[in-house]
Amino acid sequence: MANYCFFCVYLHHSIHTMMNNQTIGNYIQEFLAKKGKISLFLEQQAVHLWPETVGEFVAQQTTKISVHQGVLYVTIPNAALRFEIMNSRNQIIAKINNKLGGEVIKGMIVK
Repeated sequence: MANYCFFCVYLHHSIHTMMNNQTIGNYIQEFLAKKGKISLFLEQQAVHLWPETVGEFVAQQTTKISVHQGVLYVTIPNAALRFEIMNSRNQIIAKINNKLGGEVIKGMIVK
């Protein structure tokens, strides 16, 4: 077993011991939580939720999106759209956090 990474061994063990109503995704989240990495995972989930949250048009107009320490950074070149997103940022943050099940995103900077 020395050739396997810790995650692989943990995942293998978890799969063999999991209960019928739990998924591999639950075990991955549990593993990340134990390693103190769940916030990084949730921040990446927030990036993936952007199109679903703001709609296809806004997502297509977004040229860059990232999250760092709970702050969502979004680049939108269109000034009118950027203004609209800036005015809606509290609602956008609330929608993303609701989908993630907690306060993952604490702020949003629109450039």
